[in-house]
Amino acid sequence: MIFEKDNYYHLFNRGCNKELIFKDESDFQKLMTIIRESNFKDYIDLCAFSLMPNHYHFLVKQKTETQATKWIKYIFNGYSQYFNHKYNRSGTLFEGRVKSKLINKMEYMEKIVHYIHNNPTDGLLKKYCSISLLEDADLISQEFYILFFNSIKNYKKLFNEFNFNEMDDDFDF
Repeated sequence: MIFEKDNYYHLFNRGCNKELIFKDESDFQKLMTIIRESNFKDYIDLCAFSLMPNHYHFLVKQKTETQATKWIKYIFNGYSQYFNHKYNRSGTLFEGRVKSKLINKMEYMEKIVHYIHNNPTDGLLKKYCSISLLEDADLISQEFYILFFNSIKNYKKLFNEFNFNEMDDDFDF
């Protein structure tokens, strides 16, 4: 895939052999620290994310010619080193390279944001999902929610009203 400035991308991956990539809350916290310290705002707008025990999802807008996947590689290289050291393991943590999908239709944009935010099912996981951090302007792109949903408040209303059971069968995450 060719990555271009001002495009939106869904970036995702899972643990090798579907194994856990986060074993406890300190693992989630470590990745959040790496993200916050990564100077990501120089390259991308972080629009939505969810961190799950064995996989992750990010929706980003690429702001420069530097590919969005370069940021993902950077944060997860650091995280993998931490994880391998903490759990006395070696080797790859993830199932291949990060997967990416260009988001170029408004209908898909709304569905993917809702999908990412609906992924977590319990309190701990919701803590490490952007739905609980939407007002954190140091982390989440406020402009994204204004541009596509008119406001964060309006987005939350749409999210709460969205019927996930009616999602198209051909919707490819």
